[in-house]
Amino acid sequence: MRRIAFGSSLAVLAFLAACGGSDSTGPAQTNNLVTNGSFSAVVNGTAWSAAGRVAVSQSGTLLTITGASGTYAISFGIGPFGGPSTFSLVYAPLANPPTASQAIVILGGQSWGTSLQGGTGSITITNYAAGRVAGTFSFDAPSTASGGTLHVTNGSFDVTF
Repeated sequence: MRRIAFGSSLAVLAFLAACGGSDSTGPAQTNNLVTNGSFSAVVNGTAWSAAGRVAVSQSGTLLTITGASGTYAISFGIGPFGGPSTFSLVYAPLANPPTASQAIVILGGQSWGTSLQGGTGSITITNYAAGRVAGTFSFDAPSTASGGTLHVTNGSFDVTF
């Protein structure tokens, strides 16, 4: 079950990553490339910013947020989502209550995910109202292959949808 959810998310991210853009060269908090707000982080020590439109959708109790650039595509699936809070990004379908929150990152044909063994992290949604979502995140995501662990820190987003 874990691989099916992860695989479906990877297909969506592969499409978004192909849409491309360019990276920010300034600090992680500086972002003029997102058309509907800001979405940035530090990925393995290098500033990263999404480009174009950050996608946000909610279906039932699942909230998804996806930003992409010419390099990485970063996506969050947060569930069950009921409003602003801090969510663990460790996929735990057997927990009580079950959680399905995870972060997925794609770079070309390589991918990383917090739902894999050793994945850790959290996302804090600080605002979710009136077509706006804002928050912060950090996580460590192991590779689906042999690409090591991706360290994502100082993440923040504030976008309209």
